[in-house]
Amino acid sequence: MKKVLIDKNLKQFKANLHCHSTNSDGRLSPEKLKKIYMQKGYSVLAFTDHEHIIDNSALCDKDFVAITGCELSIKEFSKLSTLKVSDMKVAHLNIYAKDPHNNDTPFYSSVADHFANEGIKDLIFHTCEDKERVYGSEGINEIIDTCNKKGFLVCYNHPVWSLENAKDYLNYKNLWAVEIYNHGAYQSGLCEYSPNIIDDFARSGQVLCPLANDDNHNYKALDHILSDSFGGFNYIIAKDLTYDSIINAMENRNIYASLGPAILSLIIEDGVAKIEYKDGVQAAMNTCGRRAGRVFDNNYAEFKVLESDKYVRFTVTDKYGKSALTPAYFL
Repeated sequence: MKKVLIDKNLKQFKANLHCHSTNSDGRLSPEKLKKIYMQKGYSVLAFTDHEHIIDNSALCDKDFVAITGCELSIKEFSKLSTLKVSDMKVAHLNIYAKDPHNNDTPFYSSVADHFANEGIKDLIFHTCEDKERVYGSEGINEIIDTCNKKGFLVCYNHPVWSLENAKDYLNYKNLWAVEIYNHGAYQSGLCEYSPNIIDDFARSGQVLCPLANDDNHNYKALDHILSDSFGGFNYIIAKDLTYDSIINAMENRNIYASLGPAILSLIIEDGVAKIEYKDGVQAAMNTCGRRAGRVFDNNYAEFKVLESDKYVRFTVTDKYGKSALTPAYFL
């Protein structure tokens, strides 16, 4: 039996799925962000401004997809700022609209209104009543479920910055993805690179897509050594560059995270995983247990796959130590 997990006959589109603009606390306009990211080879940018959804689909064209979304914050103490209480636990969720014109902000909270700049207040739309967001697994799962029902994919963001660990996040259900790398947090000095979080979720039976995102606010110049742009990114594997095609690929887990290398093809056939890649010097396979493998090669690797592995995931690493990571694939 042959499973095609990354199809080399499909296109791969470079994407940053966590971005803040002047519609909240970012320093660059959506139009400027589109321009600079396209110059760096990106085809997809998710505008995830804080707390409110602004429809930026007018920026979409044949060479670029602007994903409609926002970032929701659930804080241990809802009325306090993380800027002032730096040891407060939070959970941040990015939500991505399956319909580009779905700007109905789910689980609206007036506590977060300070993120709405004067110029966009007339663009903000929500049909739900003002709700208190309750920190803890029950309250967060209610928000996740509401977002799913209203037509959004939900990503769990930067667990290190959020001060959460497996005791917290493994209680969150029905997520679509998790950030295993957050460039903004990493540039601030935090070790926001957590590939093993994929295994935490997979071993608990949850299949999440790993994402590597910028979370850029652009307070520093683009050429500054601590710029929060152009760090982590994702390759979305799709038939073409349209909103529907990109969202469909995301929903079907045709996506992988990277800080450098590209994975060109991945198939499992007759108990052997075959992976082709670019700009890598080694590949590794992880499973649900201690059985693993590593191959040192510049473009190709094979691994024996056993039913007892339960799932497999793959990492390709380049000469600088930067990696590309696939989701966990259950066998």
